[in-house]
This record gives sequence, structure tokens and C-alpha cells, in this order.
Amino acid sequence: MGDKWIGVALSDELGILATAKPPLRRTAMANDVTALALMAKEWNVSEIVVGLPLNMNASVGPQAERTMALVERLRKVAVCRVTTWDERLTTRQAERLLVEQDVRREKRKKLVDGVAAALILESYLNSKARSRREETEMSDNDKDLIGSMGEDDDEIITLTDEEGNEHEFVVVDVIEVESQEYAILLPIDTDDEEEAEAVILRLEKDADGDDILVDIEAEDEWEKVAQAYEDLLEDESGDE
Repeated sequence: MGDKWIGVALSDELGILATAKPPLRRTAMANDVTALALMAKEWNVSEIVVGLPLNMNASVGPQAERTMALVERLRKVAVCRVTTWDERLTTRQAERLLVEQDVRREKRKKLVDGVAAALILESYLNSKARSRREETEMSDNDKDLIGSMGEDDDEIITLTDEEGNEHEFVVVDVIEVESQEYAILLPIDTDDEEEAEAVILRLEKDADGDDILVDIEAEDEWEKVAQAYEDLLEDESGDE
């Protein structure tokens, strides 16, 4: 948003490309807001991105305050989301691009607002694309970290009692109590008429860095974890 013109750019439906459009001639604030809202409706946009001209130290100056005033009014009438995006040095970058393309000075004045708007929108679209990639990579990493302890995997493990008998358990949850993780297990081979009793084991790492389950020998530690798990179940039940 300049003093005389508002540069305009539009992305494609996939949000990949940003194309400069004819700038909007400024008149009064109310008229500018109405014109922008009508553009958004005509083009059926899902989001309006407004360049925020912060000072070089990231503080808010008079021009940024005027821009935010327009943004607040636009948010009240637009049928889509309105977002601000840091536009520091964008106009200078647009002018430099036009100079490099040998655009005459008189023509540069007419084109610079649209080019600047396209650069702002392109920066915003690239940022969103990076965020999506990072979220996907983080999601994949989380799956690797969770591994066989994932909730959707219903991890089955076999434990041997003091008499040498093997029993299968399902890992129903892993909770953290005072910076220590514990696995909550339920037996699979319980009679239908017998109530399943949960087994709580401490989750530790062996010398190779692999997860191992260790018995809890201290009674007060076991009671503390059991109480924490009961509280968790009660909270989840209350939320439901």
C-alpha cells in the first residue's frame, strides 16, 4: 500500500505463481477497502496478503500503522482471511528488477507497485510451501521416533514371569512422570470374566540406545505413576 497506489498481484489456484495486476488508485480509505474486497470476491480468492512496511529494525512506523488501519477495516468486510506479510525492501527490489530489464524510468513508476506486490505474494507463497514441507518431514520423523510404540500400531510384547511362563501384553500408552517415561501394559490372555490389571514398567535405554522396559522396584514410584495414569484417564473421560 503506497500513498497514491496499491500494488496488486494474484496467485494461481495452486498457490505457486504470483502475477502482477494493474494497481489500484487510492482515493479514500473506505473506497480503497471496498475496492479490495470486491476484487477478492471477483477473483474468488481464499486469502488476501497485505505487505506490512515495517522499519528496518522491525518496529512499526507511520506507514505500517496506516497499513494496519486498512487491514483492520478490510478484515471486517472481506469474505476471506486477511494476512499481513513483512515487505521490507520489496519496493527497492522491484525497482532493481525493472532497471535490470532496461525498463524506462517513466514506465517503472507505473509498474513498480505491481512488481512489488508480486514479490510480496511470491515470498508469502514460498514461505507457506516451506512450512508444508517441514511439517511433512516432521511428521515422518515423528513416525520413526514413535516406532513400534505408536498408538496405531498396538504394540504387542511378551513378558516372562518368575515361573518361566510367557504372557503377551499390549502397550496401551506411554506417559511421562517427572521427566521419566513409563509404559502402560494390559494383558491379552486374560479370561473374559477376569478384570485386566495394568502393568507399569519404566522405559529406559540400553547401552546401544535401544528402548528397554524395566521393573519398578520402589512402591512409592509405582503408586505415583499409577496415580498419574488414573488422573490422565479421568481427564480424558471428562473431556469426552
